[in-house]
Amino acid sequence: MTRIRRFRSFSLIAGTALVALACGGNSGGTSTGSTDTSKGEIKVAADYPSSGNDASDGIPETNGAAFAVTQTKAIKGFKLTFVPFDDTVNGVHDPQKGVQNITQMVSDPKILGMVGPNNSNVARAEIPVANQEHLAMISPANTNECLTQTFPYCDPQPSALRPAQPNNYFRIAASDTFQGPAMADFIVTTLGKKKVAIFSDNETFGKGVADNFAKELIKKGGSVAVRQDFDWKSTADFRPFLNQAKAAGAEAIYAGATSATKGCIPRAQMKAIFTTDIPFTGPDGIDNSQCITDSGDNAQNLYATSAGGNADTNPDAKATTDAYKAAYPKKTDLGAYTFASYDCMAILINAIGRAIDANGGKMPTRTQVVQAIAKTSNLKGLTGTVSFTAAGDPTAPIMSIYQTKGSPLDWVFIKQFAASGA
Repeated sequence: MTRIRRFRSFSLIAGTALVALACGGNSGGTSTGSTDTSKGEIKVAADYPSSGNDASDGIPETNGAAFAVTQTKAIKGFKLTFVPFDDTVNGVHDPQKGVQNITQMVSDPKILGMVGPNNSNVARAEIPVANQEHLAMISPANTNECLTQTFPYCDPQPSALRPAQPNNYFRIAASDTFQGPAMADFIVTTLGKKKVAIFSDNETFGKGVADNFAKELIKKGGSVAVRQDFDWKSTADFRPFLNQAKAAGAEAIYAGATSATKGCIPRAQMKAIFTTDIPFTGPDGIDNSQCITDSGDNAQNLYATSAGGNADTNPDAKATTDAYKAAYPKKTDLGAYTFASYDCMAILINAIGRAIDANGGKMPTRTQVVQAIAKTSNLKGLTGTVSFTAAGDPTAPIMSIYQTKGSPLDWVFIKQFAASGA
């Protein structure tokens, strides 16, 4: 198994960057900076794609989770240890690798929960394995609605992913029932475009978000110029699709894909077909540095949704976000879900603290940790205030929009809003 680099020493920020969630409701008294480890060790894991083309998402997410752990160090007399896993194969997120990682986690009785994964198809494979062992999962980035919500087109249905019950899976990201429509609304209302060509990588996430985008586009009075689902593994030339889009009068392109599944390769190939002012849009899977690289010298006018809030808009988060940026100063250390991953780990740590209390100060079971997470209510995080529905969804999801701007080009936050208003 490939490991990412270990986190660094954080002695310079000890005592200044407190875990924000420990200050909110249901705090349970996580002991930031505590040195009491007399009761033994508790481990918390992360599963993200931290190598290859997916590394631009996975490494910042892993860093965010690690940072939350280093701030806590110990909890209720237990040493807290962070264990990172990489779910990529040949540089791309892989569901079966995710299953292998979950199997390894559940074999270690000290691992009481995990944060991640990044990708919805990985989550779909992991949830049944983790559920049978009652291992808590909290994802900052999974958006496929069928992971938690029952629709006729879901295959499998959410209940089939949880053979042991009760639910062990939670996420703080808004689902694709919000994410696809949010970009459709933005294209029609803000960018003033109505005819859009749509493609997807034909994966769980990509096709789902593209389908929901198309539905909302039509509802808003727009139309689909061309729609195509690709086998991204065998497709390298998107110019036939782009030429069809041009001939059909497409005013914008929507990519239901991630950077790792060639989501931004078509942008580079558009240069000889479209003018550079044609917006290229997509979901959170393209909101990373890899997309800018893959777009080549045609990386202007890229737009992406992010299925969560922006920590920089939260004044109470500044001490923590500044400390993170000081500890991880590289541009590539910060991604779309860095601070959402931090929040997920802080939620997990908070729940473990409450589970320890409920178990008379002793090490809790995994089931007790799951139960504590389910009871999370109005915890103030860096990216928003967190409560969960019975299905594991956030009760108040937030959406954000980003655009490539500046010199050199980078993803810049534009706005955020309640997902219910998407």
